Amino acid sequence: MRIQHQQNQQDGEFFILDEQGQKVAKLTYYFIDEHRINANHTYVSEALRGQGVADKLYQALVKFVREKQLILEPTCSYIAKKWQRELK
Repeated sequence: MRIQHQQNQQDGEFFILDEQGQKVAKLTYYFIDEHRINANHTYVSEALRGQGVADKLYQALVKFVREKQLILEPTCSYIAKKWQRELK
């Protein structure tokens, strides 16, 4: 299971493709400004739920935020809860 990252100037996503090239999990975000991003949606297909896939997407996001020295302001409830724990 390989997490891929795609980004343009306004937004981006971390995602996983199945064997047919369909997205089966994704975490989307958009840039509020050049230093802040909002992680606004996380989706994992039924087939992959309960396997820690959402956490893997979250970890990829955290790595990206730290490497780029961005401020994360999530509105996705899953990401917001995990991020609050991360900051403690």
